[in-house]
Amino acid sequence: MSYSNRLSEAEFAAFRPNAEVVRYLEATRERLGVKRDEMNVLDWGSGRGEYVCWLRDAGYNAFGAEIRREAADRGEDLLKAHGHDYSRVITTLRANGETDLPPNFFHFVFTHYVLEHVADLDAVTREIARVTVPGGCGFHVYPGKLRPIEPHLFMPFVHWLPKNPTRKWAIAACLACGIEPKWDRLAAASFGRKAQEYYDFVLNETFYRPMREVRHSFAKVGLVVTPVAAEHPALRRLSVLPSSLKRVVGLAVTLFQTVEILVRKPPASGLREWKRPTL
Repeated sequence: MSYSNRLSEAEFAAFRPNAEVVRYLEATRERLGVKRDEMNVLDWGSGRGEYVCWLRDAGYNAFGAEIRREAADRGEDLLKAHGHDYSRVITTLRANGETDLPPNFFHFVFTHYVLEHVADLDAVTREIARVTVPGGCGFHVYPGKLRPIEPHLFMPFVHWLPKNPTRKWAIAACLACGIEPKWDRLAAASFGRKAQEYYDFVLNETFYRPMREVRHSFAKVGLVVTPVAAEHPALRRLSVLPSSLKRVVGLAVTLFQTVEILVRKPPASGLREWKRPTL
């Protein structure tokens, strides 16, 4: 499978959405008392549109926003084949993070391994706040800053190093040991070109941040952030641990594995406050 190719029916048939995205989406819908076909959902950084198509097939009023138009276009045929209006449901993100989407429209905005590719995080959080309906929520999943294995190159610790030749040397060392993502477009490339391309990618397209920085960016635009990684069903057994120890484990997960955060836009008067779904 290559994300540089058009999205095929076979690939889409094998697609499975992140269960936590769907769980918090449904929790938000139930809290707001909105019917599924009235639930406005935005996949920020929608790529080829797998989530958008899956959600629309499931009955949600889902849309996608993608900065790389060539990537979005690779899902056009499949969306149309499923009866969805591609030109209406996929919008292009401008370089400054703005869109033509209406304000206060989306009940649920989510990103799935997207925030680590965002250079100007404040521009993104500002636009997400603008398009989210009061009382609406978001759910965001991204790699922890100290995750041992860089999740795109599969190389250990290279993203811990400064963005300078030290990182490039580490990437070359991993490549010499046979550790690489094996991108299709580089299959016939020389060792030197591969090392340079991998380095350029992590230099220009990855921005790993501590959670406090992400929280601060959302907070500046009036959104409330709640870390929920420790409440993932896979960690359900932690409920038997003392709360202080559970917090330590949760912090370790967000630092060294995956960050999951809920983002809430304060509701207008009379709207019920957010309640976390029961695990």
